[in-house]
Amino acid sequence: MSEIKPYQAFAVVNGTKHLIEAESIIITMEEEEIEISLVPVHPVFKGKLTLATGSAIQGREQERGAGTQLVIEPGASNVIHIIPKKY
Repeated sequence: MSEIKPYQAFAVVNGTKHLIEAESIIITMEEEEIEISLVPVHPVFKGKLTLATGSAIQGREQERGAGTQLVIEPGASNVIHIIPKKY
């Protein structure tokens, strides 16, 4: 089995890409966080992005039903909007 390597990630500043080394990126929106894993969780998911929020970020302690969910809304033909909402 081949080694699972992180995807390349870049920060863009003034139109210039800067390579960053990370296993995940966390975006904070007010009280909510969205984590984007840059390492596939399993070889089956290679080439896909995994987004997590709420209890998944906190170790899936007790939250199962109520909590933070990701709402995905279509945008332009090549854009989606991902919104974390607490329920």
